[in-house]
Amino acid sequence: METPSPQDARAMLDQLAADETAVRYPPLPRWFFPAQAALTAALLLAQTLPPSDARPATFAVAVAAIVLGGRYWVFRDQVAGVRPSAGDMLPFLGGVLGAVVVCLVVQETTGAWWVWIPGAVVVAGIVLGTGRRYRETYGDAG
Repeated sequence: METPSPQDARAMLDQLAADETAVRYPPLPRWFFPAQAALTAALLLAQTLPPSDARPATFAVAVAAIVLGGRYWVFRDQVAGVRPSAGDMLPFLGGVLGAVVVCLVVQETTGAWWVWIPGAVVVAGIVLGTGRRYRETYGDAG
């Protein structure tokens, strides 16, 4: 077997990295991030419902968001499962979870149930901003 030249080896490594990125971060449909933003906002807005309704509504919306994300990103056609980079996900998760924690603390300390409304706007904005950056970086499926 012939040993590849350093240039050929570099080209192969670059191609492998590009292939990994294409699997890990596929082009997603244009509607994917707006739909996820609406579902994420609905998760927070569900907290404004009476407790007996908030739990089932939160569960239903969470399942819808997970199924959508799983179908179009993690378990799409010809891909068994994708593990996104933790480093890529931490800012997103930190922003969303941070907004939720702030809403929880404000509601528990002040009783201001309405804090979930601006919280929903914030998390929807985080998802939409992430989607814009994602499409700029990895393309879009139309």
